[in-house]
Amino acid sequence: MINTLMNYQILKDHFNQEVSDQLQMADSISKNGKSLVIQKIPIKVEIEANNDEVEVIIITSKILKTPLYDEIFMALEKCLNCSSIKFYNAYQSAIKKGISVSAENNHVKAVHDASNGTLKVKITKVQ
Repeated sequence: MINTLMNYQILKDHFNQEVSDQLQMADSISKNGKSLVIQKIPIKVEIEANNDEVEVIIITSKILKTPLYDEIFMALEKCLNCSSIKFYNAYQSAIKKGISVSAENNHVKAVHDASNGTLKVKITKVQ
C-alpha cells in the first residue's frame, strides 16, 4: 500500500494560506493520476493522487536556486508537518554538487535531484 501525504483539498487550503497569490494551487485535481497544480516559470508543481489523496508531490525548477522554490517547499513542510533542517541541507548539497540527495523527517521523504542541471524534488510518505 502506498502511503498518502494528505487529502488534496486540505493540502491546497493550508498551502494557499502560506504562499503568495502567484503560487496558489489549482482548485481541483484529477481524482486519479498526475495533475499540474502550480506553473510559474521557472517552476512547476505536480501532484500524483489516488481518489483525491495525495501520494506524491513533484516540484521541478529549470533554475537550481529560485526564491519560488523556497516559498513552495517551506509551505509544504508546514502543511505536511515535517519541517526540518535535513531538507534544507539535502537541497543545498544537491544543487552544489549536482547530485541526488534524500532526507526524511516525520515520515515524509524528499529526494532532491540536481543531477541534470535542473532541480526535481519528489516528496512521498514513508513508514
